[in-house]
Amino acid sequence: MLPCQENPNAENNYTFTVWKLCEHIRHVLNSYQAFQLRKSFQAFDICNTGRISGCRFASILSCALEGCFSDNDICRLADYFKTDDASGVAYEHFLDVVTGENEMISTARSKQSLSSHEHRRLSLLLMGIAKSLRFREQVLRPYFEDYDLIARNGGSVTIGYLKRVLYYLGITLRRTEFDLLVKRFMVDNYKLNYEAFAEEIDQLLSYLDTLGPIDRQCDTEVPPKIITVELPKIQRPEVGNSRLEEILQKNTAYHPCLKPSQPERAFETLMLRIQRYVWENRIRIREFFEQYDLHSCGWISRSQFIRSMDAVGISGLHRLLLTDSEVRTICDRYHDTNNVNHIRWICFVDDVDKVFTVKNLDKGPYQEVECPPKEVANLQQDGRNDTEHQELADDVVKCIRNLVENRRILIRPAFSDFDTHRNGHVSRSQMGEALSLAGIFITEEQCYAVEQRYCDDLGFNYVKFLQDVDPMPKTTSAYESMQARVADLNAQKSPPSNDFEEDIVRVLAKVKGQVVRQKLRIIDKMQGFDPLNNFRITKDQFERGLSTANINLTPVEVRTLANMFKTPMQDTVDYKCFCDSVAEIDYQCRLEKAPLLVPLQHFPSEDGRHNHLNYEERTIASRALQKLVRYADVVSNLSSLFQDFDRNRIGLVNRNQLIRALATRDLHTAISSREFEVLCKCFGVEKGYRQEVNYRALLMALDYLYTNKENHPF
Repeated sequence: MLPCQENPNAENNYTFTVWKLCEHIRHVLNSYQAFQLRKSFQAFDICNTGRISGCRFASILSCALEGCFSDNDICRLADYFKTDDASGVAYEHFLDVVTGENEMISTARSKQSLSSHEHRRLSLLLMGIAKSLRFREQVLRPYFEDYDLIARNGGSVTIGYLKRVLYYLGITLRRTEFDLLVKRFMVDNYKLNYEAFAEEIDQLLSYLDTLGPIDRQCDTEVPPKIITVELPKIQRPEVGNSRLEEILQKNTAYHPCLKPSQPERAFETLMLRIQRYVWENRIRIREFFEQYDLHSCGWISRSQFIRSMDAVGISGLHRLLLTDSEVRTICDRYHDTNNVNHIRWICFVDDVDKVFTVKNLDKGPYQEVECPPKEVANLQQDGRNDTEHQELADDVVKCIRNLVENRRILIRPAFSDFDTHRNGHVSRSQMGEALSLAGIFITEEQCYAVEQRYCDDLGFNYVKFLQDVDPMPKTTSAYESMQARVADLNAQKSPPSNDFEEDIVRVLAKVKGQVVRQKLRIIDKMQGFDPLNNFRITKDQFERGLSTANINLTPVEVRTLANMFKTPMQDTVDYKCFCDSVAEIDYQCRLEKAPLLVPLQHFPSEDGRHNHLNYEERTIASRALQKLVRYADVVSNLSSLFQDFDRNRIGLVNRNQLIRALATRDLHTAISSREFEVLCKCFGVEKGYRQEVNYRALLMALDYLYTNKENHPF
């Protein structure tokens, strides 16, 4: 409790006290006294503002209660029901609290007891009474006010008195119409509320006055002796033509006989359905027709054709339902032109088997085959109707998805328990039960929209429904993820292509160098892929032949060779021409036509993209060698230092060992860093994924230059 707040429940206690006073007043006042109390308040409220002063409110209420409450209690009520601007007391609010509840209950009870049909009949009955009173120029309210002034029933009369008043006014009702009138205005199970009855009659009289004067010469304006209500027959063109569930947007029954008949489908649609059925079940449809074609003539009788389709499962009684007219459509499409009773089953089987492959594929082995075709793969199940109620279905699916995500609802097991056949479908009633078990409650209209979207011939497709409502992330096993990582590591990541890999001269030189060093014979590896001996193989076979021959080339270099030796008009490689070009390292073709020509031996070079020098670099390398030539191996004995670093005697050292050897002989100061880099590139050799220096070639070059240098004695 705060220090400045002595009693925090004071306001609640005050409200509870006022509520007890109102309850007491409700039991003290009867309906007539409450009616007179309202009249007394309204007499002092000339402007109908719904409020009077506090003094008048206290005096009127004190007189009406006749000393049952103290002045303090009345002042407490006036203070509680005062207006916001404190200009008076809202007596209308007070009367609604004291007497409004009973009136609302009785009025609601009387209104709820009437159906829509009875309301319509009652409206016509009241209009007939109003027309009769207007024709005779009679007033209804004074007859009831005189009775109420004496009986003091608080705005109500007895049933007999109402009947006598209507009889005195010349209004005779049939028993059924009078019972309907009593049912509408009955209060407390034995009295009638004449105030409500007179009010509705006055409103109808005001409406009739707006229509103009009465034509008393017209027979239609004369009221009948007995007022009856005969409702005209309503024109209902939708009865018998439209489905009740489409009008109400909710399912009324699930019986199959109430389902509308399926319209006859076109021939193209039928063939797509048959192809989808054969593809899903992997049926060899040819075997069912061959047994009736004993002479292999390509046609069978109509009855045998229908019998074979029935054996496949294509009929009105099996899995793929076709009507008799649809079966006749297929038979008429494939019948023989000479004899209508003969069906060309070969053509039918070839058209159906297109879902698996293409006929005469041996004549086009490189043709791409799509299995199944897109129009067959995208074919929906029969009975699907996604166009109707699309917006409402989307809203319902979105709300269900939010509930599943927020409440962590396991909705999938609720549907799986009902799917005993494990075909991904449940019945419509089972769909509602599954949603109820999951704690998801939707209206009948929403349920109808969802069914129209996901239902087909097999029932409610809950697999498709769960994909939209509860999408499960695709989980992969650790083995699959490991396989993906291993494949990524083992994948040959080709370096970016450059001019060396696309230059055919350099690529052929590289191939010739590997053939000379390894003493290979490439044509023996290529002939295994050419059983017809036409000297042509595919690009993939050409690449496999080079790999089998242990020719180390990049994918770009292989593609360069394949494009260079490609056969005209075909996507193949002339490997014979390629092998003859490579064989020039050993012999020259057609040497018998040039007997005086002396063949030269091929010496492979180590040139490559790692040691190719341009003009500027060749100049720098020449200048660096001229500086080092005076300190050749015969002078500085560099070979002993390089051999100390070359433990395996392969003739290669790295850049660090080269600079250390030059520094030992104090030769690192004779050349610059730029010249050192060019020398390393000039005599560089790729060893694995690193670049080393061929020191033997470097020493041979220095000794050659030292031997042939110019001698200036003076």
